[in-house]
Amino acid sequence: MKFLGEIDPGKVDKISTALEDASKGIPPFEVSVSGLGAFPNMRNPRVLWVGIGENETLKRLAANIEERLSPLGFEREDRPFTPHLTLCRVKSFTDGKELGRVAAEADISIDKSFTASAFHLIKSVLNPKGAEYTDIKTIVLGKQT
Repeated sequence: MKFLGEIDPGKVDKISTALEDASKGIPPFEVSVSGLGAFPNMRNPRVLWVGIGENETLKRLAANIEERLSPLGFEREDRPFTPHLTLCRVKSFTDGKELGRVAAEADISIDKSFTASAFHLIKSVLNPKGAEYTDIKTIVLGKQT
């Protein structure tokens, strides 16, 4: 929901606490995903994504996260929250062209729902084979406080 960039390891506990505070009062909620898109576009995709339907609970959680992380020095987003799930990132221009062509020809239709019961603080480290992800903290929604 928010990319933090490179952070001081000494801030991890404060960030974790801020995320837990942001989740207070947010119960598990239904998420609907549909459509397939690409950044910047399907002809030359660098990122392939699936959209997330309008969801007031998700918007409230994202706003809470912005509010709680701002005092820790993380700038608020200046663009509206537009939720999506990143499916993949494309490394080369040639691969992107081919992926975009195949996705357009396949006429893929995605229309699924699931219950979001937690979210995660994740560390990503870029290496030559791609990103390596490590789960730092899991924040469970709907916990009694």
